[in-house]
Amino acid sequence: MSTEKAVEKSGKKPLAKDALQQATAAITALDKGPQVLKTYMEMCARCGTCATVCPVYFGSPDAKHNPVLRSDLIRKVYKKHCTTSGKLLGALVGAEDIRDKQELEEWADAFWECTGCRRCAQFCPFGIDNSVITRKGRGIVDALGLTPETIQKVVRVSLETGNTDNASPEAFKAAVEFLEEEMKEEHDGTDIKIPVDVVGAEYFYVPPSGDVLVNIEATMGIAKVFHVLGMADKWTMSSKCFDGANYGLFNGNDADMKADNKPYVDEAKRLKCKTLFMGECGHAYRIMKMLMEPGGWWGKLPFNIVNCMQWTADIINEGKLEFDKSKNPDPVTYHDPCNFAKSCGIHEEPRVILRATCEDFREMQPHGPENWCCGGGGGLSAMDSIQDFRMNISGKKKITQVRATGAKYVAAACSNCKRQLMQLLEHYEPDVAVGGVHDMLSRSILINGKAAVRTDYVG
Repeated sequence: MSTEKAVEKSGKKPLAKDALQQATAAITALDKGPQVLKTYMEMCARCGTCATVCPVYFGSPDAKHNPVLRSDLIRKVYKKHCTTSGKLLGALVGAEDIRDKQELEEWADAFWECTGCRRCAQFCPFGIDNSVITRKGRGIVDALGLTPETIQKVVRVSLETGNTDNASPEAFKAAVEFLEEEMKEEHDGTDIKIPVDVVGAEYFYVPPSGDVLVNIEATMGIAKVFHVLGMADKWTMSSKCFDGANYGLFNGNDADMKADNKPYVDEAKRLKCKTLFMGECGHAYRIMKMLMEPGGWWGKLPFNIVNCMQWTADIINEGKLEFDKSKNPDPVTYHDPCNFAKSCGIHEEPRVILRATCEDFREMQPHGPENWCCGGGGGLSAMDSIQDFRMNISGKKKITQVRATGAKYVAAACSNCKRQLMQLLEHYEPDVAVGGVHDMLSRSILINGKAAVRTDYVG
C-alpha cells in the first residue's frame, strides 16, 4: 500500500500543525507507562527471529514488513527522548525524531500492515510482542485522524447501534425467527427456541453478530445443545446487545474499546444472568475475560464469563451429547484464531467438538498457539480496500497450510477469520468451504434420535 492510498482510505483532514508534537508526546509518555511496553522499547536485539515467523514478512520479505523495523518507528523516538544513550548518541544508537508529517502518514500504512497475531511473541527470545507496539502505533494514528476509513466506520456504527452490522433489534428478532424455522424444518417439526430478552436466564449468549445474521449455524448449534440438555429456558440473547465484536481493540483507542464494552456489561446486569456466555469470537472473549474482568473496568462483576467452546467441550467430555458423524464425512481442519489460541489459551476445546462431530478431522501444521494467522487479523479482514494485500501477502502462508491438509471444510471460531478464509479460499481453492465449530455440531447432533436433515442456509 502506498502512502497516497493510506491517506485516501483514512478520509482524513490535513494533519494538525502540532501533529509531530502530539505523536512524540504519546511515545515519550511510555516512559511512565506500562513496564512491559517500556521493556519492549529497550530490549530488542534486532536478531530477526520475529521476521522469520511473521505471516506478513513470509508473504512479502521486504524491509517495511519486518516487525522490528515497524516497531522501530516508535522505538527510535522513545530512545531519542527517554534513554541516556539516545540523548547522547542519537542516530548512532537508532534514536531519531519523527522526520515530518509525511512520515506520520506513512504510519497509517505500516501499522495497518500488521495482523496483530502475536506469533512474534511466541518465538522472540525476549518475549517481545510487536502487536502491543502495533496497537500503540495505531492509537497514535487514530488520534491524528489517520485510521483507515473502513475501521473508523465500523467503530462508529458499533458505538451508535451496539453492533458492527448496523442491525436494528427488529432485524435481529427477524433473524432469530428465521433460525428457529430452519431448525424446525431440519428436525421434523421439533421446536428449538432461541430465547430473547429473558430476565433471569442463567446464560446470556453474546456471539459476533455474523453468527446470527450471516454464518448462522454456530448459533443454531448452541441452541440445539441447550435444547438437548433440557435447558431451553436457561439461556437468552438480547435484542439490543447481540454483537461481541469490539474494534476498539484494533484501532488502538482504549476509550472506544471500553465504550463498546460497557453496554454488554450493563445488559448482563439487567438480565440478571449468572454467566456471560461468549460466542465464537476470539477478540470479544479476550476483551471480556482477559482485559475487562482482571482490569476491573466496571468493578466487581456479578456474573462469570465463559466461552461457548469451553462449555460445549465439557458437556461432550461428560457424555451428555450424541452425534451422527456421517453427517460430516468430508475432511475437516481447524484454523486457530490468534486471539483464542495465543491470548486466551483456548485451542483444545474446539478440537474436542470437531473430533466428536466429524468423521475425518485433520490438523494444520503447526497448530494451536503456534498456528499461522489467517492474514486478516487485527481488523484487516474488514478492509476490502486491501484485499490484494490480504490474499497475496498476509494470507499466503495460511493457504499453504490449508492445502497441505487436503481438507474440504475449514472451521474457524471467529467471524473475522471466517471472512478472510472465505475470500482466501474463493481466491485459491473455491471447492473448500468455511464455517464455524458449532456448525459441525449443528449438522450432526442427535435430537429425538436423529441428526439434522441438511438444508442450504441463506444469511
